[in-house]
Amino acid sequence: MARWTENFADLNHMADISKQIPIGEIAHIVLADGTAIDGVVRRIDLDNNGGQGGWKYRGLCEIERKDRSRMVLDFLDIRNAASLWDDPTAAEYERLGLVTIVRHSQPSKA
Repeated sequence: MARWTENFADLNHMADISKQIPIGEIAHIVLADGTAIDGVVRRIDLDNNGGQGGWKYRGLCEIERKDRSRMVLDFLDIRNAASLWDDPTAAEYERLGLVTIVRHSQPSKA
């Protein structure tokens, strides 16, 4: 379970990370300890305590990696995140059955 924010710096960090994580995409995530994790973002949970005792927030994301293992990451443990979606990477994840790329056909010219 994700940790609650404890101070203003945690609140700012939560806001920044929630903007960086590409929902429903392939992500590159770097943890606070420098560990890099690549995978498909499967779930994001954001929560608050309803203001009881002062407002606190927590967040987590679940990442599915190429080997089909899943990791749940606390937003407070994430240094930064970015989309890793590009043609070769998306094609590789599609070959592995982790994403489906919807291709729209061009209308034929009569």
